[in-house]
Amino acid sequence: MPVDTFITDAMLGTFRNMLQECRDKNLSGDDFNALDAALARMEQLGAEMDDTAAYSGMLVQEGLFIKFSDHYSKLLSSAAEQASANDTGGYDETADCQLLQNTLQAYREAVKNIRTHKAEVKQIMGDHATDADMLFKDQLISNAIEAVINLGESGISYPQFLTQLNEQGLDKALEGSVITRQGLQYSIDAAKATSANPFYVKKEMEKLSLHDGLTDTSVHKIADSLQFQLGCEKIDWTYEPDIRKWNKIKQGWERSVFLLDEWITAYCSFAPHIEPWAAAKDPKEAVTESQDCVPGQLRVWQQINQRYFGMSIQQLFGHPSFNWDVEYHWMHWSQEYLEFLFFQVEPVCQPSQQPDTHLIFIAEKMHKENRKFNPNINLPTKRFASFFDDYFGEGEFAKRYGMPAKPDSNAAVWSNKNLFTGI
Repeated sequence: MPVDTFITDAMLGTFRNMLQECRDKNLSGDDFNALDAALARMEQLGAEMDDTAAYSGMLVQEGLFIKFSDHYSKLLSSAAEQASANDTGGYDETADCQLLQNTLQAYREAVKNIRTHKAEVKQIMGDHATDADMLFKDQLISNAIEAVINLGESGISYPQFLTQLNEQGLDKALEGSVITRQGLQYSIDAAKATSANPFYVKKEMEKLSLHDGLTDTSVHKIADSLQFQLGCEKIDWTYEPDIRKWNKIKQGWERSVFLLDEWITAYCSFAPHIEPWAAAKDPKEAVTESQDCVPGQLRVWQQINQRYFGMSIQQLFGHPSFNWDVEYHWMHWSQEYLEFLFFQVEPVCQPSQQPDTHLIFIAEKMHKENRKFNPNINLPTKRFASFFDDYFGEGEFAKRYGMPAKPDSNAAVWSNKNLFTGI
C-alpha cells in the first residue's frame, strides 16, 4: 500500500509545480532530465513504501531534495544566460549578477521548502512527530545550503562563485555525505539488533567502510556519491549468494525439525485434539496421514538438501546457521527437545517404521510438562526494542507495539550452542 496521497501531495506539491514551470518554459537539457528523474524517484518511493517516516527518511538518504534544487537552479541559470545572450549578443556583468541571484534564490527556496515539508510531516505524524527529527536531518542539509548561499553573498562574481563552490567542495557537501553516514550507522545497528543473518551485518559494515574510505581519500573529505552508489551495488551483489545459501540451508534443518516433531507427536494419545490435526475434517484420519507420510517427506527433503548442498540431515544441524540461531535466540525449540528429536527420533523416522512406546512416552511427557519450546524465544524482540528505544526514545517500542509475554515454557535455557557442530 503506497504512502497516503495526502502526505505525498504535501511533500511533493512544490516540486511538481517547479517541474511544471520548467515544462511551461520549454526548458530542456541534462539538468531538466535530472530534475525530472529526481521527482520521478520521489513519486516511485511514495508508491512503493507505506510508512511515512521511512519514506521521508529515504528521500533524505538519497538526497533527492538537494538534487532537485541543485539541478533546478542550474537549469534556471542556464536559461537566464541563454536569454541574456540572445538579447545582448554576449554575456555582460548585469547578466552575471542576475544569474548569481537566480541561483541563490533557488537555494533559499530549497531551505524554505525543506523546513516547510518537515513541519508538514511532523504534523501528519502526530504522536510520533519526534521521529522526523531522527529520520530527517534537515539542519545538516540546511547548513550545507546556507554555506553555499553565504559564499554567493560574499561579493564575488558568478564565475568565481562556481569556481569556489567546486574548490571548497561545497557542491559535494550538498549531496548529504554526513546524513548518508548516519543512515549507514543506523542500518548497521538495525542489522545487529535483528541478528537474523551474519551477512546482513557484514554487508552494512562494508558499506560504511567504503563510505569512510572514499571520504578519507577525497580532497574535500566528502565521499563521491556516484562511486559510493556503485560500490554499494557491488557489495549487495557480492553478499547476495551467501545470504541466499545461508537462508536455504537454515530452511533445510528447520523443516527437518518440524517434520520430526509432527511425526512423533502424531503418535501421542492427544494428537487428534491439538493443532494441526484438530482443524482437519477428520482429525484421526489426519493423524494417521502424518504417521504414514512424514517419514517419506523427511527422506525426500533429505535428498533435496543432499543434491543442492551436499549435506545430510546430520550435516544440516552442524551448519553455522544452527549455532547462530541458538546464540541469538531465534531457535524455536528447547535444547532438550531438539536433542530428543535429533538423537532418538530421527534415526527411526523411516518409511514403514513406527516409534517404540518409550519414544512416544517421552514425547507425551515433554508436551504435557511444556518443555518443547525455547524459553528465551522472546529475546530477539527485546533486543530490537532496545535498539529502537536508543533512536526513538526510552520505552517507545513498548508504547507503540507492546512487548512479548514471557514464553510459556518450563524447558531449561540453551546451554550448548555447539551441540551439533562437527557431526
